[in-house]
Amino acid sequence: MKKALILFILISLLVLLIGPYAPYWVLMIGVSIVAFLIGARNAPSFFSAGLSFGLTWMGLALFISIKTDSELPIRMAELMGMQNDNLLLFGTAILGFLIGSLSGLTGSMAKKLFQRKV
Repeated sequence: MKKALILFILISLLVLLIGPYAPYWVLMIGVSIVAFLIGARNAPSFFSAGLSFGLTWMGLALFISIKTDSELPIRMAELMGMQNDNLLLFGTAILGFLIGSLSGLTGSMAKKLFQRKV
């Protein structure tokens, strides 16, 4: 539980600080490295990294949308055939969850790969 919380906080900080300047695949590598270094088990790494990445991306998208007061999310939702532009926020969160969770699982499994069996 303690490692999962540390992983959640570190990944949120990673996404907040590096996310605006780096593409998503750099963040995936970073999440894998953090999960490798923390060394949590597979399930906590999967869910902690996924929730952290997804919630942070959704929060950033909501913050940017409110701050700029842009009509772009509404127009993108219309182009995609959605009735509500808030569905884009949930789509962003789901995509972030998938990216983060698979990256966290990769780091956790890589840690087990390099452990010496006794």
